[in-house]
Amino acid sequence: MDKTEHVATRVKTLLVQVLQVDIDPEDIADDEPLFGDGLDADSMVALELVSAIEEAFGIEVTDDELRVELFESLRGLVEYVEGKTLSASC
Repeated sequence: MDKTEHVATRVKTLLVQVLQVDIDPEDIADDEPLFGDGLDADSMVALELVSAIEEAFGIEVTDDELRVELFESLRGLVEYVEGKTLSASC
């Protein structure tokens, strides 16, 4: 499992926990929309997910970075988290 797959698996697991749904994280597609017709997340879920991601990955999501585009798809969120973890480890 490469780093991107590892990050994706962790983010999917956190998402399932925050949404409190009975689905297998592996069943969530990487291009799954988080809002709307996708996983039907709302702004409260987004904030809870950000908090869980910050804790799990040891990163900080600044107010400037916290925008709707970040949550358009799971893939975009995973890429963001991966980038933050890379910059935090440098």
